[in-house]
Amino acid sequence: MGRIRPSKPAAIFGALFGAAILVYGVVQIGSKAPSGFFWLWLVAGIAIIVFNLWAAFAKRGAVQVYEEDRTSDDRGR
Repeated sequence: MGRIRPSKPAAIFGALFGAAILVYGVVQIGSKAPSGFFWLWLVAGIAIIVFNLWAAFAKRGAVQVYEEDRTSDDRGR
């Protein structure tokens, strides 16, 4: 079993993109009376930031996990 991680620059770019989404939501949507969509937007932006930073810097951070299925045929037997 192994893990597939994004490169740190890609994950940091994703976190910056999440921050841009967050700022846009606060400025454009939050300037009016905050609605349910505003709170959903905030949660989504924060989730994007946290997920990308976790994938970039956590010791076991990964976006995919793969398992090798080695049967007897794969070993040449």
